[in-house]
Amino acid sequence: MIRGCFLMTQIELKDHRREESFGYLIQTIARTLDGKMKVELEKIGVDIKIFANLMMLGQQDGINQREIGQRLNFPEYFTSRNVDALVEAGLAERRPDPNSRRSFLVFLTDQGRAKAGELPAIVKDVNDDVLRDLDNKDRSTVMALLQKVAGVAST
Repeated sequence: MIRGCFLMTQIELKDHRREESFGYLIQTIARTLDGKMKVELEKIGVDIKIFANLMMLGQQDGINQREIGQRLNFPEYFTSRNVDALVEAGLAERRPDPNSRRSFLVFLTDQGRAKAGELPAIVKDVNDDVLRDLDNKDRSTVMALLQKVAGVAST
């Protein structure tokens, strides 16, 4: 904890309220999104742990695990476990990389492609639900500010 600042703890400091903490608000929103996504993904038989990988591979497959991890900003061990889970679920397969004898490329199966195709609508519905109290102008402002804080460009 930094003097007089409220970071990620739930202890209120003098003159600082939890509801004014960026970290607290982001964590609260993330938990809400996570819970809603789990419910919706469960309906189509997708574990939230592999959701990001499946979504990304739905946009472009045929890449190696290292690139998947880099694009998602996941550590290698986490990416490896997620790819293992995708393969075990029959949603992806590893194929030898023709440019490297030591690596494999990850491709979605037909089943994986079908599941990945369902994800954008689920993401939109969950985001719309979480942002339902904001008009379009406020939504655009929130997204622009979060992209700035996260250091990511709008696509």
